[in-house]
Amino acid sequence: MAEKRPIKTRLVGKEDIFKLLALGECTRLPVLLVGDPGVAKTQTLLDYAAAKYNYSRDEVAKNTFVIELDEGTKTSEIKGRVNMKALLEDKEYKLDAPIADAEFILINEVDKGTSGVRNTLLSIMREKAIFYGDSVKKCKWQVMAGSCNVIPDDELENPFWDRFVLTQNVERVGVDMMHGLWKDSKIHEVTVTVPTQAEIAGTVLDKGMMKKLLNVIYGAISDRSAFHVPLIAKAIKLVYDLDDTETILKTCEMIAPSRLAEIASKLESKRENNLRSSVGSAQGVLEGGNDAYSQLFVRQIAEELKDARNMKQYNKLSDDLLKELVIAVNSSEIEYDQKQAIYGTIKTVFEETAVTDLVDDVLNSL
Repeated sequence: MAEKRPIKTRLVGKEDIFKLLALGECTRLPVLLVGDPGVAKTQTLLDYAAAKYNYSRDEVAKNTFVIELDEGTKTSEIKGRVNMKALLEDKEYKLDAPIADAEFILINEVDKGTSGVRNTLLSIMREKAIFYGDSVKKCKWQVMAGSCNVIPDDELENPFWDRFVLTQNVERVGVDMMHGLWKDSKIHEVTVTVPTQAEIAGTVLDKGMMKKLLNVIYGAISDRSAFHVPLIAKAIKLVYDLDDTETILKTCEMIAPSRLAEIASKLESKRENNLRSSVGSAQGVLEGGNDAYSQLFVRQIAEELKDARNMKQYNKLSDDLLKELVIAVNSSEIEYDQKQAIYGTIKTVFEETAVTDLVDDVLNSL
């Protein structure tokens, strides 16, 4: 049965990253976190690991391996070293390789690794093993994550990056959210779903949608990644609690983001596409400097979402896009008073307690 794992954290806005780590754990596929320095990539993994071990410091220390690479990082720092005490005192040849025994691994600045370091990481990701000549040491990782600020343009075709099948950007929290953190950085709880292998295998997705997905993304991914698509999609459906259409879109976003618009156009109706497009352009409009037009634009979107919400087939989409609209307002580089006015406009349009509560819940979670 799927595990509902509560994660205690001071981090805000990292729910999707926790879900990505859960996805990596249940699929046993490496994940890559891409984002600016200081966006809590390391702390997110540590908080996730701590929840697994019921916040036992000793267990977390024993079962996690975190390293920051640079041009001077030696292969031995990944592979491990000979235990000289065992060799000299017990005449026993023993290798200490903390990365092999760790269940949670994070390789920071993974783009800075030398070819030797990368080759070692490849064997850890691919075969879950470290090779020492004729001997092999198996790795125990349940979550293997890499992080970098950006994938270098001249390395986009490098097969090394293709090993990180699951990739997600880690965004900054935003000015308003940072103001909130100054006032109150209390610990809160985020619950993630970690499904079992049997549950993933037993999950069914619409075959026609899956075929459309493969046709759209095949030219943008390797056969290696394409092979994992059914596993990833089924796990996404369970971890993120999505319907089939949302699952296909989320899968595309994660493994072939450049093809997201194309697959969306093939799966969604014209109305759904228009709604999603309007919400997607909201932040740009808000930052355009025309306050009166911004208010009008947001009011029109809110009215369209309200109309859609009254139709059963669009009910969930409307709520999801409403959340995205609120997040877009929060993320935009406009004054605090302007944001409050726009939130007020959204609530006024709906005039429904359930929806205004939804807006407040989103704002409180940011």
